[in-house]
Amino acid sequence: MSDGIDANAALPVSCNLCGGMSCEVYDEAEPPFRVLRCRACTLTFVHPHPVREQLAAHYDQDYYREWLSGQAARRARIWRRRMNRIERLKPAGRMLDVGCGEGTFLELARGRGWRIEGTEISRYAADRVSARLGCPVFCGDLGDAGYPDNHFDVVTAWHVLEHMADPQKCLRDILHVLKPDGILILAVPNVNDRLMRIAYRIARRRKYRLFSTQDREVHLYHFSERTIRDSLERAGYDIIRLAPDYGIVDLSKRVINGLSVIPHYLGGPALFNAFEVLAAPRIARGGARKRDGVSR
Repeated sequence: MSDGIDANAALPVSCNLCGGMSCEVYDEAEPPFRVLRCRACTLTFVHPHPVREQLAAHYDQDYYREWLSGQAARRARIWRRRMNRIERLKPAGRMLDVGCGEGTFLELARGRGWRIEGTEISRYAADRVSARLGCPVFCGDLGDAGYPDNHFDVVTAWHVLEHMADPQKCLRDILHVLKPDGILILAVPNVNDRLMRIAYRIARRRKYRLFSTQDREVHLYHFSERTIRDSLERAGYDIIRLAPDYGIVDLSKRVINGLSVIPHYLGGPALFNAFEVLAAPRIARGGARKRDGVSR
């Protein structure tokens, strides 16, 4: 039995991934919130979800301030490495960045010849990026943006899925706007980043909690290698590559993450900080793409 799980707690809460109705308490949080784990598929998530308007307001100007000042150069290096990996697979085309934040990645892509668009739930960030880059940025959920089917060559979602109220719907919405030969590349935190949690406990002298409304990063879902694979496959994707994500700014955390990837490369468990996943729309026999389990 995993540490921190109350085996006696059973809650009839629907799982976003598999639809199962039996969950257990994985981690306590401030009332009324709890972090639950589905007993069927092991997806870990916050219940109930905070009010959407509160989440959107969380990502205001103060949230992005450090990104645009002290961390700007280091973050730019991360974006360049990510862009290089994309361009080894796809030449410049039409790109959508879901959860585009302050727009640094989109700015880099535009400079390399990509036609760019973005979505963002933060009104501050959406307005800032649209004004600064002169590109369309939809403020809201992707499913409400009205993009045509088969529109984008590449869709990115860098540490976005864990913030979504309905990650499975988001993945299906991305599938609809991707071209049949398009690619999705995303990153999500790893719920099993154990070495980082040990370091947190030593440095802060308290247990790491998966959720608090006061967190800088308010994560509603916590993925493992199993659940991010299952999420993509159930939504209609084939996974091309799943690897450690190295998008960390802080030096001490980069060192810890570097140590955490060693078991993975030796064929052991994934204990590093986050996953970077490359996926493509699943192609049914006869060349028709499957969406929501139906050939089109």
